[in-house]
Amino acid sequence: MRYSVTSLEIDEAARATIAGLKRMSLNCCLVGSVACSAYGMSRTPADIDMVVLTSSYTQEELKNRLVSYDPRFYTVASKDPLATYRVLWFRLSGYRRCCKVDLLLPGVMNIPLVPLERIYRMKDHQSTVTSESSLSSYYSTLSTRSADYPLMPFLPLLLLKLQAWQDHGESPKLYMREKQPTDVKDINELLDLAVTKYAIVTVRVSAKGSTSKGQTLLEKEKIWLPATFIRDGKTRVRKYVEMYPASRRQWKVIGFDVDDGVSSAEKYSREQVRLGKGDDNLRRLESLMASLAVDDY
Repeated sequence: MRYSVTSLEIDEAARATIAGLKRMSLNCCLVGSVACSAYGMSRTPADIDMVVLTSSYTQEELKNRLVSYDPRFYTVASKDPLATYRVLWFRLSGYRRCCKVDLLLPGVMNIPLVPLERIYRMKDHQSTVTSESSLSSYYSTLSTRSADYPLMPFLPLLLLKLQAWQDHGESPKLYMREKQPTDVKDINELLDLAVTKYAIVTVRVSAKGSTSKGQTLLEKEKIWLPATFIRDGKTRVRKYVEMYPASRRQWKVIGFDVDDGVSSAEKYSREQVRLGKGDDNLRRLESLMASLAVDDY
């Protein structure tokens, strides 16, 4: 039986992984639940997901190097009899206590290559963002325990979590689909964090007293993210809003035009209601849609 790991044990495993990769002169950044937790998500992570920013090693080579550097790391064969890879674990104190460590490379699971200057180093999980300048340096006052955590930037982290939500829901495997409720809880919590801490839209005041709206989080990050990553993210955001309409406002604050996910029929019906033509036209529209059973989304 394997017991749940604690936050302190996750921290120990993450720091050992970072230290081992540093010995190889490799840059890295955390993704997954550990990164989400560092940004403020309440759920305690169960394992480590680390993106290694290199093209010089394969994932198996990276695992073997870590094992050779630190005896607390070890690998075991995958439970999948057809798999050719081994699974990396970090040994914790206590009988049979361990933490799984996934080493990922850019391009794997659509993970973007993060420029070094874009890696966030969160230093205080309780700090708040109050201005555009602090948005770019909100990680400048780290607490001792979380110091020097290299994190995937918030927006791609959120979009990767959204990708996991879709992949889990579409999986033919029951145990994968059962992960979706946790994904939804995580995404909704991250959206709340985005609105309250990380997606602040700044208002600039010129010398003449005029104001202009600052960039959204999407506008700030899309300059380096692959166009396909943004495109796929927008598609998933629309699907998520269809299933969870209450999230529409948060996505709009981040910068997504979620109205694009509304079908033409729904837009038309809303406009008719706005013009005071709702009841009769809505009944006609519902009758027409029922007969055609077509939605252009």
